[in-house]
Amino acid sequence: MANLIPRSNDLMSMGSDFFDQFLSGFMGSNEFNVDIKETSEAYDVKADLPGFEKEDLTVDYQEGLLTIQANRNNIIEDKDEGGNFIRRERSSRSYCRQFMLKDINEDRIKAEFKNGVLHLELPKVEATDSNRKRITIN
Repeated sequence: MANLIPRSNDLMSMGSDFFDQFLSGFMGSNEFNVDIKETSEAYDVKADLPGFEKEDLTVDYQEGLLTIQANRNNIIEDKDEGGNFIRRERSSRSYCRQFMLKDINEDRIKAEFKNGVLHLELPKVEATDSNRKRITIN
């Protein structure tokens, strides 16, 4: 019965996923969470981007590819009474996610950013038979 359950005490055999998950807790994740809901009329996209401002975001849709980018630059400065730096730190963080979403009516896309959540509504184009190519079988 013991042979049916794989068991290993070697941390290295757990693969890089173990270390990626462990280190992301200290260094932060390199991605942001996105929920995509499809209805018959549209795609509803919600991206969690806490700490970002609207000016930090870039959203593009081109040739069926939705791209969401977020860039943040932080500067922390501590000065003494004379205006001399005691500490000055700079950090930069960039995120990018891409999703293939076909047949979108680009003229009707709506975007809103509120309370750290980006909400996109991507209406679908109405399906027509002209989009379908009938293949003749020989």
